[in-house]
Amino acid sequence: MKKKLVILICLGIVAVTLISAADNISYTLNLFTNVLRIVQQRYVEEVNLSDLVRKAIEGMLYSLDPHSSYLNEDDYRELNVRTQGKFGGLGIHISIRDGWLTIIAPIEGTPAYRAGLRPGDIITKIEGESTRGITTDKAVKKLRGTPGTKVTITIAREGMEETDYTIERAIIEIRNVSYYGLLSDDTGYIKLVNFSKGAGLEVKNALDELHNRGASKFILDLTGNPGGLLKEAVEVSNNFIDKGNLIVSTKGRLPKANSEYRARSEAPYGRYPLVVLVDRASASASEIVAGAIQDWSRGIIIGDTTFGKGSVQTIVPLGGMEALKLTTARYYTPSGRCIDKSDTLRFLLKNPTVNIDFSTLRAPIRTLHGGGGIVPDICLEPEKIPLAVNKIWRKGGFLSFAAHYTRLHPDLERGFTLNKEVYDKFRTLLKDEKDLNIDASEWDSAMPFIELYLRGAIAEAIWNTAGRYEESYLVYSPFVKKAKEILSKVVTVEELFAEMAHEVHEVR
Repeated sequence: MKKKLVILICLGIVAVTLISAADNISYTLNLFTNVLRIVQQRYVEEVNLSDLVRKAIEGMLYSLDPHSSYLNEDDYRELNVRTQGKFGGLGIHISIRDGWLTIIAPIEGTPAYRAGLRPGDIITKIEGESTRGITTDKAVKKLRGTPGTKVTITIAREGMEETDYTIERAIIEIRNVSYYGLLSDDTGYIKLVNFSKGAGLEVKNALDELHNRGASKFILDLTGNPGGLLKEAVEVSNNFIDKGNLIVSTKGRLPKANSEYRARSEAPYGRYPLVVLVDRASASASEIVAGAIQDWSRGIIIGDTTFGKGSVQTIVPLGGMEALKLTTARYYTPSGRCIDKSDTLRFLLKNPTVNIDFSTLRAPIRTLHGGGGIVPDICLEPEKIPLAVNKIWRKGGFLSFAAHYTRLHPDLERGFTLNKEVYDKFRTLLKDEKDLNIDASEWDSAMPFIELYLRGAIAEAIWNTAGRYEESYLVYSPFVKKAKEILSKVVTVEELFAEMAHEVHEVR
């Protein structure tokens, strides 16, 4: 009898709880409906109910965390492009420079590349309509389309009259590995810019080729990489983490959000010295890879503390071409760290490990901190780009001068130098064509960055992406320099950590 009574009481409590919850939802929805009705009837101007509801949804999701959001048709389509890594288009990187739609670079092997489009070209018209004042989002919509269809763009380029190019769209595949190569006889470098579909395979192929060319030490550059697919982060890590070892786990409120991702096969490059480069823009999947490498003492991390995005988003279709991007779990590094950098003033989501210390899972044992991104083993101060350089960049000055200079010097060779006369001409172009008059002291202090970006723009105009990396970025990047310096002194992973300890001790 007592047992039955206990069961009845428990059922009663459950029933009351469910009714209370239902009443709560009902009351809240009634409140929202009443407010919406009052606004519709009494607001000083006529309102669009659909817009109001969408804004209410956006506000609700914004209060949860920075990564939950409502996706309209354009947002949803763009998300699919980023994650799948394919779309129908011309194959150009574009931006707005000095108010005009400008080609930053054509992608090698694409219709735009084959048509002869160049960095610095200005797209003045799309299908006869001026692009003056257009946004990049609107331009992308006009330029992308079904493979096999054509689009006519009008190009303005120094030294030639405005010319129409009618180009047939094709499937454009976004490259996750933008560049890889040997920095010395035995040191391979890989720049990974995305974690869209196929990233793991691209990294594996790059590692294989570099190894075949003699590389026995590697630099994986994740600076500026905002992340992407969790699956691809696991695939990239699998190249370095031993079989069976945990790479990342996810934990959420619902059981189906809880998962563990382990290395599925023997790591083909698990015994080679490895340096991973990160900065403040390295996020999400980049932090999964860096966290796994650090926790398992598989390699060392160099750079600046990462962005701190330690949450997992699930895409929930809402019908049609709309969807909800909702945070459903946090991810944890193998040692148990959640590296989410919480904004406790605005958002509900908090980091449960922010005040907890962890340790690496394999010698050399080191203390690691939970919360606030991945802290590198060797921290380097990020270089602050001078205001003058940002002004030149926004005005399209580097691209314009590169187009001018390469037209006059078509036979420029690798390892080229830029003398004072060239920089004086560059300043004249900025003043006469871009209305930028930079004073002498500002110019001199910004000179190292001006040299970096101008060399990069010129090299890319002639030798495409490889030129920009080999003639500019890899020469000037302090992160790359430090990685090369350390790797030049070691042969084994054990020596790598000994050198790291020496570096850290010297800094202190």
